[in-house]
Amino acid sequence: MPSALKQQAQRRVRRGGEQDAPATTSATFAPLVELLLAELESCGQADGLRQPPLTLAGFTSWYLDVVQRLEAHLAGSDNHAPMARGEVELLCRCALSAADLREAILLCEHFARMLHPRAGRIRLEIARGRASFRLDSLRGQASTAGSLVDITGLFAFLQLFQWLLGRELPLRQVRIGPIRRQDVLPFLRLFRAPVLAGGEDYALDFDAAALSLPVVRAPSEFAAFFHSFPCAVFGARAHSVPAQVSALLAAALRHGAPLPSQVQLAADLGLPLSTFRRRLQQGGSNYRSLREAALRNGACAALSQPDRQISDIAASLGFADAGTFRRAFAQWFGMAPGAWREQALAASFKPAE
Repeated sequence: MPSALKQQAQRRVRRGGEQDAPATTSATFAPLVELLLAELESCGQADGLRQPPLTLAGFTSWYLDVVQRLEAHLAGSDNHAPMARGEVELLCRCALSAADLREAILLCEHFARMLHPRAGRIRLEIARGRASFRLDSLRGQASTAGSLVDITGLFAFLQLFQWLLGRELPLRQVRIGPIRRQDVLPFLRLFRAPVLAGGEDYALDFDAAALSLPVVRAPSEFAAFFHSFPCAVFGARAHSVPAQVSALLAAALRHGAPLPSQVQLAADLGLPLSTFRRRLQQGGSNYRSLREAALRNGACAALSQPDRQISDIAASLGFADAGTFRRAFAQWFGMAPGAWREQALAASFKPAE
């Protein structure tokens, strides 16, 4: 893509965040678009690529096209073909035959071994109550393009597992390899969990108890699921908007970032502000109550750390000062933060009967 066309595409995505049209991409994705375009140009795969659309549905389709181009290039560099769409379908259908999440992951692991090295390496690790789904693409050389493709693959597996279970899989953390965090900020919202960047691993970490969750999907539901898989990487599900908002607010607090406003959240979920508010209302909630719940939960999590100062906690939660935080906390729980901490710590060290 010529440089002038690249700049035009960047302006289009940035303008998308300023429009109030239904389901438009926001400026949140502008850095990601720039990175993808740069990687395509560097490996000579930008010929014939259309501009990134402003609509969310169009953008997700464009994103998948870009990732497939990058994957084809990377596979060629490693002297093997990429996985075919039919093989991806067979892997997903194989997982659908499982009784629970553990079996689904093990079936994916076995399937990947049969397609070595095109499917990479999958493994499940369990230690101290934590399960880790780990993905190794077996690439000959690390690159930004490879990281982008591998992150998308990791999220595709998360989509598959959540669809099989019919529920969200609560993640403790996600590891997205050596790519810089600022390059892939949109993925923080995709995974709705703490994201660790800069290491060598690609992994989904969650409580091991979730491995016993049953697979609830029927074969008759598969075609509708796989039709868009994994295109809907940036899509928002109407029925889960309150849950998504709660997760985004919690993630902001975990990362020490200011709580996003309604306007920011609506843009990041690809919804007009009026639709965003209506979806929250349909889910029996509103932004104010979700924001307050996030602050309550964040306060409790911070107070559970004995060395955290009250003033530091107040600042991290966005309160003007420690006094304002204490008054808000007393309204929430009927006691001072210090008293709550003493009770929580005493309970955590109470001998088992």
